[in-house]
Amino acid sequence: MGSSSSPGARRRRVAIIADAVAETQERFESATASSLGDVRDALAGQGFEPVVLEFAGEPASWLRALREGEFDLVFNLCEGLGGQGSEEHLPAAAVELLGLPMTGARALTLGLCLRKELVNAHLRAEGIAVPDWAVARAGEPLAWRRYPAIVKPAAEDASLGIDDRSVVRDGAQLEAARARAHESWERVLVQRFIEGRELNLAVVGDRVLPHAEIEWALPDGLPHVVTYAAKWDTGSVYDRGTVPRLLGAREERLSARLAALARRVWTAVDGVGYGRIDVRMDERGRAWVIDVNPNPDLSPSAGLARQATAAGWSYADLIARIVDAAFTSQGPLARARGVRRAEVPV
Repeated sequence: MGSSSSPGARRRRVAIIADAVAETQERFESATASSLGDVRDALAGQGFEPVVLEFAGEPASWLRALREGEFDLVFNLCEGLGGQGSEEHLPAAAVELLGLPMTGARALTLGLCLRKELVNAHLRAEGIAVPDWAVARAGEPLAWRRYPAIVKPAAEDASLGIDDRSVVRDGAQLEAARARAHESWERVLVQRFIEGRELNLAVVGDRVLPHAEIEWALPDGLPHVVTYAAKWDTGSVYDRGTVPRLLGAREERLSARLAALARRVWTAVDGVGYGRIDVRMDERGRAWVIDVNPNPDLSPSAGLARQATAAGWSYADLIARIVDAAFTSQGPLARARGVRRAEVPV
């Protein structure tokens, strides 16, 4: 791998920002803690000087350390702020305000994609197929007649709030699912549930990685949905029954079609850096976008790293390309700081 520094030059300093409050909470503990160490090691191996700056609940000192640290790059691993996933855009906005190059998506993209009803409306306006949806507010009636449907938080990620009872098939099940969801969230999304294949599309820089499909191996009666347990409860029924596989060589036409869709969606949300787009395919073969996730989990065991491996990249290559994309997407600022792009295989 190429180094970011010439012999005798100051090592380029990279601030790795993360939310220490979130790491103490079960919902993000495994993803954040794992990826932080691996990203730090990968950056050190490429000649950078990584410095971890965790937000511990006190903004002034955290921002001061970020502003005064003479950093050449910020590697953004914040999935929220102060343990609140709804604040994911704020760390990115702070970095942008400081004028530092940053990995991943910009604050506007993070905020848009977190609010599911907003990104759905935006994608539909761009002519991209999104299942019908409505926002339900606690204590207010909802007129909904399309089943099956799925009930989930309107502004969360990581499948938080999704379980086997989130997929509903009649009004009684819908009201029960709403009641459970409203115990934790004032606003929930009700959306038409597309039965069929689920595919994960990944973008890093200007490259679409090989696609993955969820292979359903769930007991009869359980809905085919990627729940919170599927992502975070190792060994659970949903973890064992939602194993991803890469699309095969005989699926080239589908892969090309999905790659075009990934680029179209990522462009629509002004995506830069890296992201994942989740798609459902119905019995007629129509692809429906169900989620856009900028800055997905970067741990080596997560889907993005697996798809990068399928592209022929090592984990170090993946991190180098994410760094490269940060400088490329902010070219004038990066050039002003004299930072050379990472050298990675094409």
